[in-house]
Amino acid sequence: MSNINGHYCILAHAYGADRGVVERSGMAKGLVKSAERVFLILEFFSETRRPCRLSEIATNLGLPVSSVSMLLQCMVEKGYMDFDSKTYGYMPSGRIGHLTSWIGAGDYEQHLVLDEMWRLREATQESVVLATPIGIYLEYVETVQGSESIRMKRGTRRLLVQTGTGWLFLSRIGEDEALSIYWQTVAAELLDRSKFSETQFLQKLASHRDTDLSFVHARELVSPTAHWGAAMLSMLIPIPPGHRKLAIGAHGLSERLTEKQDQISAELTRISQTLTDHVQQLH
Repeated sequence: MSNINGHYCILAHAYGADRGVVERSGMAKGLVKSAERVFLILEFFSETRRPCRLSEIATNLGLPVSSVSMLLQCMVEKGYMDFDSKTYGYMPSGRIGHLTSWIGAGDYEQHLVLDEMWRLREATQESVVLATPIGIYLEYVETVQGSESIRMKRGTRRLLVQTGTGWLFLSRIGEDEALSIYWQTVAAELLDRSKFSETQFLQKLASHRDTDLSFVHARELVSPTAHWGAAMLSMLIPIPPGHRKLAIGAHGLSERLTEKQDQISAELTRISQTLTDHVQQLH
């Protein structure tokens, strides 16, 4: 029961709750909110990658300082967060990494690929995403926020037919499989075939078959998106045998990405070569 109590502290101790009371209430809404905030804090550190003070964390997440303070104190107490009494900075401890070290995506994505994403972000100051296809969707499995860019959240999904990155994935599979994804999207009423016919789909598919880099502006998509003034420049990246398919993209306002197109393209080409060399060494 000690391990359960240890993790429970993150949820209950932040509100000074008694475990028995919480269990009898069927997991109070306040504790569910606390769990969500713990993940938000960890995602924040995943993006910043440096020690941060309480006020900075709370401000960036838009959360009450008092709530964040109690959650951080609990995480420090249980060994999941380090606190520097001289600088007042918080930083996740190594114990956090051990919790997920067994997950298969591991080394390649979370070390080599993520490092290259940060290099791309530092070189361009734009947001960078790592994406994979899941059914009819493209999912952003990792994100690094740019200094002035639209915020991209990890776990966000877009239709494959609504992203340039998605078209790169679609163009690398068989035509029958790609058409199946098209019709699944139509059947789910997520795409109006009167606005985007099968013929248009096949034409779009053909235009991406010999393309290594995709540069698509949101205003060019079939349907409006929340980021209508944005664009993404992306490419598929090499993967180790048996690994899930991956793509890296730089995301930001259309005007800025257009100005930086040559620079971003050069960085993506460099990344592709670096990852290709690594994958070849694995054989």
